[in-house]
Amino acid sequence: MGTVKLRAKLPLLLLLLAVLSADGAKKIWLKNTNWMNSANWDRGSPPCSKQVVSFQEKPNPYAVFVQNDVSVGELVLPLNGEIVFADDLKVNFGSFTDDPACMAGDNRFVGGEPGDWLNPHNWRVEDDGNLVEPMSPEDDSSPTSPGDDTDGFPVLHAEVVPCTHDTVVFPENATYLVRLDHSKQVKHVDFTGKVYKRKPEFHQFLRSENGEMQFKLGPSGDIAVMGQDCKELSGCYCGNEEHMDLICDLYGDNCPPLTCSSPITPRGSCCPMCGSVLLLNYDDTFDIMAFQDRLVVDFVPKVREYTGRVKGRVSKLADGHVQLVLVDDVSGARNGMAAVEVGEHVASVIERDMGPYPTYGVKGLTIKNSGIGNVAQVARGSGGNTVLYIAAGAGGGAVFFIAILVSLVIIMKKRRADSEGGQNGASVRKPPMPAGAGRPGAAGQAGGGAGPSGGDKGADKGFENPVYDNPIKDNPLYADIPDDP
Repeated sequence: MGTVKLRAKLPLLLLLLAVLSADGAKKIWLKNTNWMNSANWDRGSPPCSKQVVSFQEKPNPYAVFVQNDVSVGELVLPLNGEIVFADDLKVNFGSFTDDPACMAGDNRFVGGEPGDWLNPHNWRVEDDGNLVEPMSPEDDSSPTSPGDDTDGFPVLHAEVVPCTHDTVVFPENATYLVRLDHSKQVKHVDFTGKVYKRKPEFHQFLRSENGEMQFKLGPSGDIAVMGQDCKELSGCYCGNEEHMDLICDLYGDNCPPLTCSSPITPRGSCCPMCGSVLLLNYDDTFDIMAFQDRLVVDFVPKVREYTGRVKGRVSKLADGHVQLVLVDDVSGARNGMAAVEVGEHVASVIERDMGPYPTYGVKGLTIKNSGIGNVAQVARGSGGNTVLYIAAGAGGGAVFFIAILVSLVIIMKKRRADSEGGQNGASVRKPPMPAGAGRPGAAGQAGGGAGPSGGDKGADKGFENPVYDNPIKDNPLYADIPDDP
């Protein structure tokens, strides 16, 4: 079967893929101990001219960077640590009457708690020059599920933390406080403008007074600057899967609510998601970059219209598998449906390609899909009216809607007949429900969860889904595609 034909028959979906490049990504540290960082003060804002400034006492000293002119009422210096002033900076002391917005009192620096290297909240990903900044339901600065980042690509939490071939950046004009109790390898470290490319020179910095004040390394803590790109054709393992328990503990309970049934959790993620995950076994010819490029060519349709964009990320796992994670931007209970459809198409094409001379280089795969959303969501409309939203697999929503209409017609007729029967003694017998009016999605290939049920549970209440239930060669979606020779 030609890939051009297949591409032409996917008008409703747009597939976008991202994979870490051979020279890795940039991971930018976010948490600093700067004077002007509002999060570092117990009043939620930097001190002003009528306030008495003090510093949180800690067993280990830390540094505070003052980057702008400041005015304070009093300044109580810590017993240890240091305050670093930018060049040509002025510190004004005394209470100024021309500062009406300043509330007098104490303002304490509370930013002296080290940020953990393995905490995804402390990093921002810059992949191939494009910022991939994961979002939480509350703000735009911390990662959540693989489907929630500003570029729309799933970012796994294990890959938010620096990987072995990444460059780590601590931006200039700041001081930092970083804790690490494990040994980690990175490609380069850019610390406030100085780039460390070799292990000995960065270790020398870590042992310096400046390095020890900003990096709190445990007995097993180490940062090894290896200076190496990924040279494996099949891609390189990030290096953080063995720390997933700690990464997820630090990430906390920040996973967003999901609307699909039977959500799945990809390897390297702290959160379940709606979509599709493929695990690939491959031979020596497998090229992860070429695989990504070919997926885009083979599955990006000639778009006429589409119901949602499908985003994917390809990554190498600790056990050698390659993982393809697919999500989509479809909202509500149908979230994940487009990704599942693309996942099934990718799997079917790769499976047909397997043989003595596979062009993809894949020799085996497994696929896991979230269930088709079929959860009833009740929303209050204007005037106190209740609106019922029910979603299922392709065509299932129509089946449900038709079944509800049929039921309403039957009830209305029955009530009318009962009313008439009460007058003339006639009786009305309840008609049987049509066979296709049961729960949808039961036989869906994508693993649709159970929907509303009633009556005989053993009865066949499914329906034929033309996308998921038919073999590809019998599917009317591919009616004009000739069989393989």
